[in-house]
Amino acid sequence: MTADTNGASTGSRQSDWGASRRSVLSSIGAVAGIGLFSGTGQAQTGAGLSGTGAVYVVTTGAGQSNGNGNGTEYLVLDGSGSVAFSTGGTADEAFQYAFDNVPDSGGAVIASADTFRFGEPATMGDNTTLTGQQGTRFVASQTGTGEDPAPSESQSNPLPAGHDLVRVRGDNVAVTDIEFDANGTQLNNQAIQADQCDGVYIARNRTVNGFQMALSFTRCTGVTVEHNEVVNPNWYGITSRAAPTGSDRDLRQSSDVVIAGNRVVGVKFNNIAPYNVANFAVIGNVTVDGGHSLIACSPAQRGTIVGNVCQDLTEFAPDPGGEAGIEVEYKETHLRDEVAGTPKARSSDITISGNQVDNCPVGILARTVPADADNTDARSAERPYSFTITGNTVSNASAAGIRLRSGNAGVVATNTVRNAGTAVDIDEEFTADIEQGLNVTR
Repeated sequence: MTADTNGASTGSRQSDWGASRRSVLSSIGAVAGIGLFSGTGQAQTGAGLSGTGAVYVVTTGAGQSNGNGNGTEYLVLDGSGSVAFSTGGTADEAFQYAFDNVPDSGGAVIASADTFRFGEPATMGDNTTLTGQQGTRFVASQTGTGEDPAPSESQSNPLPAGHDLVRVRGDNVAVTDIEFDANGTQLNNQAIQADQCDGVYIARNRTVNGFQMALSFTRCTGVTVEHNEVVNPNWYGITSRAAPTGSDRDLRQSSDVVIAGNRVVGVKFNNIAPYNVANFAVIGNVTVDGGHSLIACSPAQRGTIVGNVCQDLTEFAPDPGGEAGIEVEYKETHLRDEVAGTPKARSSDITISGNQVDNCPVGILARTVPADADNTDARSAERPYSFTITGNTVSNASAAGIRLRSGNAGVVATNTVRNAGTAVDIDEEFTADIEQGLNVTR
């Protein structure tokens, strides 16, 4: 690897990366409405994106054989278009150089429309934006194998394990417009994993070909995850859990979270899972083909689940009472010691409204799942409370349109339930103060 602190490059490299540099920077400039190049095609000194601070472009050198298995050299261009860093290794080295050199005042790292093969994660710090272009693709590597404690029928242990692609470990960070490819790895990895951050924006990305958890945030405040497409991850699509499960990050609390306008399909457990989250909104998402409840908060407080489409749930290792299109839950195994026994252990003040739920065994579900299945007392002592289920349409629910296995101070009203085994199923032994009215069955 080579760092060129003087902004100069070798003559042999000029012809290989010069055209790529002009293409990348000029296309960025066109999108931003600025001119990054003069009429002669030379980079203009100080050219950049207004308001972004420092700008680094990570791209590939054309035709550079370097022994990394894909014949690609990775280059980091500074704001003037000069090569600041190059490596014949893996793409994470180039991105890590760019992230490490973003000043405290902030800046942008722009990935060209190329395929970047990573050997390990790259970690972002404060005040950094990472963005791709149409065609930007980050590819993970297999790091070993692991035992999935709950393999599906189509899986056979051991499964390929991988690594995170992008780790967010700073405040005021954005990751946008990148396709993340797990390359078949199924365990111990995320496309994006944010931990202990204040201000995280994840938008317009796509994840494919695996990941244990696709988009993950833990111990964060002020998180927006919007307009992403998540296809066929192993365990979870968008979640506040973290891989590997049981790690110090897993099941840590986050707050002030928006999950909006995403499409999440083909998941073993939950498509969208805001666990241990407070002050949240799950709005306008499309969730299809899951194994556990398609949208599940377990536990969560002060949130809305509004205007989502939940379709086609095929149960995988279901908990008592079945799985649902949408679920509000107390589940003892989702609690760390610092939460257990406190109000944060129970789901409360949740509004579920205006959702379309189709072809799920249960449409909408509230329940308590203790670690000891025989501990029925927990269904009274630890039940969800102060929830509102109104204005939803549930179709083709073979077991129940709306099912309350446990709950207190809830409202179930003005819902439409079509073609359900039971329209509204409320267990009177473990529920109290549930108001019902104006529900329509067909």
